[in-house]
Amino acid sequence: MILYLHWIGWAVWLGAGLTFMVLAPASKRAELAVWAYTWDVLARVQRALVAPGCAVATVTGLALSMQYAQRGGGMGAKWIVIMQVLGLLAAVLSLAVATPLANRMAFLAARSLEKGEKDPRAESVRSKLAIVSSISGTFILITLYFASAKPS
Repeated sequence: MILYLHWIGWAVWLGAGLTFMVLAPASKRAELAVWAYTWDVLARVQRALVAPGCAVATVTGLALSMQYAQRGGGMGAKWIVIMQVLGLLAAVLSLAVATPLANRMAFLAARSLEKGEKDPRAESVRSKLAIVSSISGTFILITLYFASAKPS
């Protein structure tokens, strides 16, 4: 059951994160109302799917690591150490940095809509969010490689 929850957690985390890769760039050329609505939706996706998926994947990953160690699997295998370190780094980036940035973008989008023009700070926040999310997503993909290939 823990392994199932772990797989579901990272699938939701990564899958919902891919939404940002499609909608965020597409919103750049949209009119103000569409742009603001898009960032409101993306912030909701971050809070409702990405962050919970990340939390579930992280907690169950830690539980799986403990089970693996108890069964004598050893925690010194290179593949599991890399998977754990990169998974935890991705989780920290996603929960502690990307989620607040997505919420900040939604705030700036709502404020921009009230003012009738894009807040000049929005592009800076969007750029930071894109960088952090890209790094986190790359870490997730690398952990998936190590989890499936288990190279020595």
